[in-house]
Amino acid sequence: MSLFEKKETIFQERNKPLWSKIKEGLKEAGIKASCGSYDVEPPFVGCGCKLDVRDFSGNGKIDRKMYFIDVKLSQLEQARSVMEQVRSQNLELELDEKVKVSYY
Repeated sequence: MSLFEKKETIFQERNKPLWSKIKEGLKEAGIKASCGSYDVEPPFVGCGCKLDVRDFSGNGKIDRKMYFIDVKLSQLEQARSVMEQVRSQNLELELDEKVKVSYY
């Protein structure tokens, strides 16, 4: 495996519980993956110094992050099969289609 091998994104959603399960599944299968997250929404600026009214509902703070998993091209097919297996075992973690951003 080369250090500079091209990577492909196999997971990119706003679904942290499923992201965690897929990450664990890939680790158990021995597949090295680059996992991370980034902010999707810009900071809420205004009177109140970045306080967002949506954070003060009865459900607590909302998750504004996009979670992703990248794998090397040499392990792409194996990683996709592991991801599909984890998805089929954790159907209760799937979100509505309107919340999903993309799925490869």
